[in-house]
Amino acid sequence: MSPRFPPSGRRAWVSAAAGAALVLAAGLVVSLWPGGSYPAMKAGCDRSELFVAGGTDVSLKNQRRALIRQWNEGRYPGGRPHPHATLVEVSESTDLQHSQIKAVEESGGCAYDVLIMDNTWTAQFADSGYLRPLDGIENLDDFFPAALRTGKRDGELYAVPFNVDVGLLYYREGVTPPTVWPGLLSSDVATQLADYEGLTVNALEAVWNDGGSGRLTGENRPSEDDLRTRVYPALARLAARAHGSLAASRQYEELESIEAFASGTKLMRNWPYAFSALASEPRMRDGTRLRFGVTALPGHTVLGGQNLAVSKNSPNPDAAADLVAYLSGTNSQRLLFACGGFAPGRYSALGLSPGHGSPAGVKVRTCSSLTGQPLGPGETDVPDEAQLTQLGHAVLTALGRAEPRPVTPHYTTFTSTFRGCVQKIFDGAGTDAASFARAVERSLDGRTASC
Repeated sequence: MSPRFPPSGRRAWVSAAAGAALVLAAGLVVSLWPGGSYPAMKAGCDRSELFVAGGTDVSLKNQRRALIRQWNEGRYPGGRPHPHATLVEVSESTDLQHSQIKAVEESGGCAYDVLIMDNTWTAQFADSGYLRPLDGIENLDDFFPAALRTGKRDGELYAVPFNVDVGLLYYREGVTPPTVWPGLLSSDVATQLADYEGLTVNALEAVWNDGGSGRLTGENRPSEDDLRTRVYPALARLAARAHGSLAASRQYEELESIEAFASGTKLMRNWPYAFSALASEPRMRDGTRLRFGVTALPGHTVLGGQNLAVSKNSPNPDAAADLVAYLSGTNSQRLLFACGGFAPGRYSALGLSPGHGSPAGVKVRTCSSLTGQPLGPGETDVPDEAQLTQLGHAVLTALGRAEPRPVTPHYTTFTSTFRGCVQKIFDGAGTDAASFARAVERSLDGRTASC
């Protein structure tokens, strides 16, 4: 029997007070640290060890962990060894990551040095004083501009891209992918409509591609009239699909949709990392030939991804900034893409010059050619150069259509309110356009609201 993708745990929204969340964070961190002892959680902060806090490493071959190991084996110019770093995988859930990291930072604790953050957190964490401004990161013009902007707040740079996420369309062998949004939603497609951040992402993409372009993106604040007349109708039309062609997707997060696609669904909307996950799945390969392809999602897509930042309370801010520069550098980004399946944040990682992002110019190398590790008997590079080039082409095309989610220090309030309203629209629970507009408008200011 072919191995199946493990189902992911249900993402639970944490609304506990900061003190309770800090206890939970400490407990989970201790459970991840070998021997049940986590030095950074002790009262004293006199340490040279660096701790990198982020989500579960879902990259192929755990490439994030591999980058940390390479840092630990490296040296500064002159021969001085790098300070040892440890990756603390706080949680698989973005919601839990946010709650636990926020609780530690809010307490003033020195638990973390480098933060791997969802790119929607910058406004809140910068405004709250949790982050140090980043100085000395080289070649900023090499980062994709839209991705770099997600790390800025009021003109100050607080974070740089670690990996970029954009919506991609995967299609099975022999299937012609739709090139327009209505054709996608009427097809046999697996997407993510379960109650977690993926629902917000998919709902926003539906809004932007069905009459609500420019609404609920970036710092543009939609009026209640816009929410009522442009956003709500698009979601009502998505709800009709959620009872038809998208019915199964109401139970799907990323991994469940990958499993559905591998099991026979013709199309799938997912992030770039799904490409390498599928390429390693026996059901999706015939030797080195892949039984699927990938292209940019039709129309606008959400600009997702993770950024790297230095905690304000780091006992070793200079070393932490050095580690951020290392992890976001071209060589690390190339390895993260070719070996881990995560889309990079730099032009150079795809063989391009800064500002010259034509998909036709993508030039990439395979994982084994980058690492210099010979392949074993019978082993081949999958994805190979041509397959990685197809992925890079799709990512760059999608980046040209990508839009950020709302930029607000109250993003967690917005997303929980928004997706709660979307669920009620899906369920036909009596939420009207006016109630929806009032609730979402309030949530962008951090005011508690519900549909």
